[in-house]
Amino acid sequence: MPVDPHRTPAFPSGLSERRLQYFVAAVNAGSIRAAADRLDVEPSVISRQIRQFELELGITLLERRGRGVTATEGAHLVLDYYRERLAGEETLLARLEELNGLQRGQIRMVAGEGFIDELINAVLHEFGQNHPGIEVTLELMNVNEVVRHVAEDHAHVGLAYAPPTHPAIRVLASRSQPVCVIVRPDHPLTRRRGALNVRDILAHRVGLMTPGHGLRHLIQMVEFAERVRFAPGLTTNSIAALKHYAAAGLGLTFMPALAVSREIAAGQLVALQTDNTILQGADAQLIVRSNRPHSAAVSRLLDHLRAMSVLSGDGARRTRRK
Repeated sequence: MPVDPHRTPAFPSGLSERRLQYFVAAVNAGSIRAAADRLDVEPSVISRQIRQFELELGITLLERRGRGVTATEGAHLVLDYYRERLAGEETLLARLEELNGLQRGQIRMVAGEGFIDELINAVLHEFGQNHPGIEVTLELMNVNEVVRHVAEDHAHVGLAYAPPTHPAIRVLASRSQPVCVIVRPDHPLTRRRGALNVRDILAHRVGLMTPGHGLRHLIQMVEFAERVRFAPGLTTNSIAALKHYAAAGLGLTFMPALAVSREIAAGQLVALQTDNTILQGADAQLIVRSNRPHSAAVSRLLDHLRAMSVLSGDGARRTRRK
């Protein structure tokens, strides 16, 4: 969680609050100089205070890499403890607010772009109407960033597609959402019978997400397992761009059917299933940080999120399987 220089959470007696904050600022900024710029102090002051902090603890906290710094194993223990205390303080304040009837509060969410339609139009619309005093901050990012933000307490809640496992993450809800081949209704692949084979796709241009996204990771796994390589006509970090790419007839793309439900309903796109076990095994997950207590506002939002069709299975699957 990024350090706030004006915030002074309680810390065990004997450890300097200022040194702790300088240490956390250096880790978050990635270098002593960047931390100094953010806190408006001299870099030598931060270096000296962190060195004193290391002497107090009896361990090395930072290792220098070029012009930057990285946290040691011991530093991560200090960071985890610091984040837990901040999270506990945040939860306490939220629960005190709840005594006034859940009037105010803030929830930070991170999610992949493929969740945006249902998230905005259904979940956040209804939640916002019922809880107008609760501010929801939503950031869209790739799956690795979603997991990292939740694990490091930068976000209360994450929605991720085919995320990697992480020891600090707890999965609250998960549902299979197979990756489909997304094409225009007049695409030649729509005339094939049965589920598509990977080799049926090789002759066609493909739109792909950039590395780091869950969809791209799955495609890379397929290429490795099948010893093939798809012909990319477009590589982008935008789900919307891939939808337009397929709808324009420039090529096909890969994504779960629910990510293109509106376009399928409008007759602009078709989702074709494959027989590939990797693509069939993809899932959508609702994730939180392990062992973190939730305020009533977060718990209420989690209830709404669990009911999303992408997680609960409510709503029709609009895939074609001849």
